[in-house]
Amino acid sequence: MSIVASVLEVAPSDPGEAAIAQTVKVLEGGGVIALPTDTLYGIGCALDCAEAVDRIHAMRGIDAVRRPLTFLLPDLGEVARWAKITGNSYRVLTRIFPGPYCVELGASPRVPNPYLNPERNTIGVRIPDYPLCEKILWRLGRPILTATAKARDGQVLTTAADINAEFGNELDLILDAGPLSGPPSTVVSLVDDWVQILREGRGPASRVIMT
Repeated sequence: MSIVASVLEVAPSDPGEAAIAQTVKVLEGGGVIALPTDTLYGIGCALDCAEAVDRIHAMRGIDAVRRPLTFLLPDLGEVARWAKITGNSYRVLTRIFPGPYCVELGASPRVPNPYLNPERNTIGVRIPDYPLCEKILWRLGRPILTATAKARDGQVLTTAADINAEFGNELDLILDAGPLSGPPSTVVSLVDDWVQILREGRGPASRVIMT
């Protein structure tokens, strides 16, 4: 596969104004990017860019209905705009965010149908502990929808070079923050205030279930 994607080296803690501006411009234009997080690289696009969402599903070979993309958000206030947060779930969220967790919550009415799990009426949300993501999200002003950067054979892609080799002609921009080998985020369900650990990962489960 031809390697044609634009690659931008970034410092996660201080990415610089030019890098943020270029990334947001690509996202606002309906582009698909590869971006680093506090766990692994993700493939993402701006919310409401339906064509870009379809591109991600095709790249990853995932079912748009059964595997909706995860909402990347900058803080709990933004989570509350897109998901239903109750008393118990709020207490858990304040303990684990920002951090390496992906949380399933009931979707708010403002979430467009194509971007939620239709069987459960839920979405997955993340607030990475990663200044680069936070800066991009605040500048963009809307969620980024993401999926883990994996090859078509399911192998996690841990470097910008690997991502470029696999998806170079299908991406508009790759943000290169060096190797990111995981482990992946811990996946938690807080639907209807029931706390369930769906997958253990980088985030300690003890932070979720502590009383």
